Amino acid sequence: MDHEGQRVSSNPSAMLASLLSKRAKLHEELRNIEKQVYDMETNYLQDPSQCGNVLKGFEGFLSSSKNTALYGVANLNISFVYPL
Repeated sequence: MDHEGQRVSSNPSAMLASLLSKRAKLHEELRNIEKQVYDMETNYLQDPSQCGNVLKGFEGFLSSSKNTALYGVANLNISFVYPL
């Protein structure tokens, strides 16, 4: 038995047909996932939110008094130390 609980046939033709069917299902699933990613990326890049994005920048996020007051980051100075 394989991992899905289905009996694996010793017939090579049946095994090939089963594998081709699984391949087609996985290919369709991959196509759906790629479309979802494309749609989400498109929405992200076209979103006119005032917080900003990679293309527009994030100046609106830090200058927004609501966001800075909410998180207390108006005059926050952060420095990072990386180990050598």
